Amino acid sequence: MSAELRGPQDAERWLCAGLCLARQEGPSPESLTASVPWLLATLAELPDLPPPALVADLGRLVAGVPLSPTLPVPDTLPRLRAAVRAYDDHVLARLAAEPHLDAVSSALARLPEPLRPRGVAFLAARVLTRLGFTGGTALSPALARRVLERPPGELLHAGYAALREPGAGAALERLAEGYEALASAARRAQALLGDTEAFTLENLEHLQGKAQRLALEQAVEAAEALSRTLPPKLRARPVSSGPTPTTLEDEAAFPQGGFASVSNVGSLENLVTSELVYMEDEPTLDLFDVRYVEGELLYYTRDESVAVRRRRVITFALLPGLVDARVKDAGVRWQRAVVLLGQVLCLVRRLSTWLTAEDLRFRVVFVQDDKGQSPLEAERGLCELLLREWRERGTAEVLTAADLDAVLSEASAATKRSRVDVLLVDAARRASHDTLEPDARVGLQVVDLSGPSPYVRVLGGKAGVPGPTEGTPPESPWEAWTGATLELARSLL
Repeated sequence: MSAELRGPQDAERWLCAGLCLARQEGPSPESLTASVPWLLATLAELPDLPPPALVADLGRLVAGVPLSPTLPVPDTLPRLRAAVRAYDDHVLARLAAEPHLDAVSSALARLPEPLRPRGVAFLAARVLTRLGFTGGTALSPALARRVLERPPGELLHAGYAALREPGAGAALERLAEGYEALASAARRAQALLGDTEAFTLENLEHLQGKAQRLALEQAVEAAEALSRTLPPKLRARPVSSGPTPTTLEDEAAFPQGGFASVSNVGSLENLVTSELVYMEDEPTLDLFDVRYVEGELLYYTRDESVAVRRRRVITFALLPGLVDARVKDAGVRWQRAVVLLGQVLCLVRRLSTWLTAEDLRFRVVFVQDDKGQSPLEAERGLCELLLREWRERGTAEVLTAADLDAVLSEASAATKRSRVDVLLVDAARRASHDTLEPDARVGLQVVDLSGPSPYVRVLGGKAGVPGPTEGTPPESPWEAWTGATLELARSLL
């Protein structure tokens, strides 16, 4: 039978005693001052709070503070002491060993100072979600703020008194239950941090409201789930087109050039530094001047070879009919539209890794409807955040087109210097894709999301030929998503 907090006094004891159980650096007025903003932000993030020390420990851990395994547990109930030790072993030790901890810490450090408490609160909520933790304690926000506004020394004094006070049994039992639930959940959890947390923290400054943040989290989770179903490496198809030299303005982006040899001809900025030993402080003519006049000074020479890479342009054309994909199917954790954005992110990541030898460009085009409106404006904003890393590199664009003909015309024009693939994504049940007559030089495919199980089909010379995922229905819609992602990855290589 779980212990319940019977009133404001028990809630205050629970909060103050929980603050005194912080394991990172131990409770002190300085560390408590840093933890209070994190706790207040977590209070606004979660309906029920975990043991308060979890938020403080997580905040210090992502700030780079090392674990303190020898820190003693304050003298209190034996059950609570044992639960805190289990929390040390199964929660804090797991968090410190997470492979994504460095990425999460870097992303949090890059946030503006006023946003960092919100970032720590987000991390606490994500860790509890990954744990499946349900042992939170409901706390009045007004009471919590009133308690946390006290001087740190007063909070620590009240907390240590509550840990030893016989009348604080209900609060201490509730803390013990919370720690036990954390340790038990951590034993079953696969990972406590992941790419979703790092990605969301990197974009936290640009997110507009909790709804967009939740959509971003779900899209990244979908991308991770789809990526796990893809093989580490796929064999690329034979390429018929020859390599093309890159443009002059792109040369600086590629690892080439540099010093290749030494010559007697060159500019002073390329002078071999050892030649300076011939210079003398005397006002008369020195050996350096003689070697300069005779052309005997040594200069580094650069490799001026031209970078040669094949150009690739991959266009995702998202049609207005995708408004019908804002539904959630049985057996899939996310809406179709969210999984689609996760699929785009997954393919961009994998193709960027697999096609490093090519000059790769991604274009995500949102096509307007017949009235000139953009019904997918919310998805467009989310896509800009998902692809922000590649947009900053200049390898991805998120655009808007008036109609599908404009997308296909631009793709045809790009075939003069690039290999071009276009993926049309639509959820309309009555579409006229089969009547298109695309340029034979453009690889054109349709991702049909009109039903719970998506499938891919090729247009053009093989129009109407069902893709591998269309013939026999898979066992579940999620298997259809993984099959379609694998098929698209293979076709784009």
